[in-house]
Amino acid sequence: MKKLFSILILILTTCILASTETFAEINKQINANIKTKRVPVGTIITLKLLDPINSSARELGDSFDLMVVDNVKVDNIVVIPEGSVVRGSIEDVQTPKMLYKGGLVRLYLDHIVSSTGKQVSFYAGLCNNKNLTYDGALSTKTNYGTAMENTAKKTKDIVTKSTSWAWDKGSDVLNGTPKYIMAPLTAVVSAPVAGVYFLGDSVVNIFRKGPDINMNQGEIIQVQLLKPIDMPVY
Repeated sequence: MKKLFSILILILTTCILASTETFAEINKQINANIKTKRVPVGTIITLKLLDPINSSARELGDSFDLMVVDNVKVDNIVVIPEGSVVRGSIEDVQTPKMLYKGGLVRLYLDHIVSSTGKQVSFYAGLCNNKNLTYDGALSTKTNYGTAMENTAKKTKDIVTKSTSWAWDKGSDVLNGTPKYIMAPLTAVVSAPVAGVYFLGDSVVNIFRKGPDINMNQGEIIQVQLLKPIDMPVY
C-alpha cells in the first residue's frame, strides 16, 4: 500500500513539473514575440473624457478615465491604438470662493492600458488648453480684478447703449437735428445711473463666487509626454 502511494506521488510530481515546464515555455515564447516601441518626449496624445470633472463636485483622489482618440504611431507602427484607456486621478482641487476666485483642478494621469493588456505608467501634462496655468493645473483664472473689469464693461455699455439709442431716435425727426441735443442729455442722465450700478455691483462682487472648472463627459483634451514610455507591441 505504501509502495502504491509512493508511486502515485511520483507520478503526480512528474505531471506537475512537466506542466510547469510547459507553461514556462509557452510564456517564454509569448514574451519573445512581444517587443516594445519607445514613444518619445513631446508626443501629443489626444484624449476624450469618459467621466465629467467639476471643481465643486470632485474631491482629492477621485479617479477618472479617458480614451485615446487617434492612433499614436512610431516609425509608422501603431503603438497606442485608438480606444486605449488612460486612467487618472484628481491631484488637487479648489472650489470657487468669494472675491470671484474661480475653481481649480490638477489632473494626475497614472497609466495607460496597452494593446497587450499591460498597464504602462507614463508622465504627461495637459497642453493646448485655454484654462491651463503656468504650473499645469486647470483654472478659470478669475479674481476680484476680473469681476471689476466685467462690471466696468457693463457700466460703459449702459452709457454707450443709452447714448446710441438717443442718437438713433434723434436722427429720425426734423432732419436729425434733435440728435445733437438728445445724445448729450442722455449721456448726462445715464452716467449717474451707470455709476450707481458700478458701485452696487462692485460691492456684490466681494461676495460673489467665481466660476467652476467644468469638463463634460466626451470633452476632448490633449496631453504631452514629459517622459518617454516604452509600449509593448507585437
